[in-house]
Amino acid sequence: MPIIRKLIKFNTSKAICLPKSWLENAEQEAGQKIVAVALEVNGSITIMPVFEKDQRATAQTAKQEATTQH
Repeated sequence: MPIIRKLIKFNTSKAICLPKSWLENAEQEAGQKIVAVALEVNGSITIMPVFEKDQRATAQTAKQEATTQH
């Protein structure tokens, strides 16, 4: 059963708030800090945490791709 969260007005956008305990639990299970969230939108919206290690790996891959294209 999905958990329902309300949308909040944020300037000209809308936002959702996630309980701090959810984020802390995810960080504790992964042993890493959450630095961002990734959204997947295709008929539904899926929110996935991006951890420090994932972000560094993604940035490094992008940097490598950029240097090989030149």
